Amino acid sequence: MKLISKITILFLFITILFSIPIGSIYAEEVEQLELSKTTLNPGSFCYSFKRILEKGREKLLFSQESKKTFHMSLLKTRLSELDYVVNNKVLSEVQTSSERFAYQAGILTQELIKQNNSDEKTKLVKEFEKYGNFLANLRDKYPANSSFWMLVQHDINTLSILSEHLK
Repeated sequence: MKLISKITILFLFITILFSIPIGSIYAEEVEQLELSKTTLNPGSFCYSFKRILEKGREKLLFSQESKKTFHMSLLKTRLSELDYVVNNKVLSEVQTSSERFAYQAGILTQELIKQNNSDEKTKLVKEFEKYGNFLANLRDKYPANSSFWMLVQHDINTLSILSEHLK
């Protein structure tokens, strides 16, 4: 009887182990990064209008704090859009979404270097580390060294380079 109970417990343990979805770790990262779900995503008809409004809003910002907040918000939006494109397999938009994310990270970095606030720079370096881990999960949804894998890897490399500039 003991052998049967041990086998049953082992069977239940293995069943539970393999029934935990691997994507739950990824979902926890999305929640930790506080990424908003965007309604207008790359590839949609109204996306270009959204971009025009973002550019216009940027021109109306005058204080350094509002610029920093706006660029940080926009970086999270770009990361959310890249997440959407990768998860929904919108392959025609992966390259532009990846480029937009890297560009926005660079703009935010330049703004913080210009403001010369060491506390904010340190916070951004930590954010970039979190984003790098998140991007690694996105990257691994593609076969290693494929073109889409490389595009997301370039974003990871960009964050690493920008982190060095902030230190």
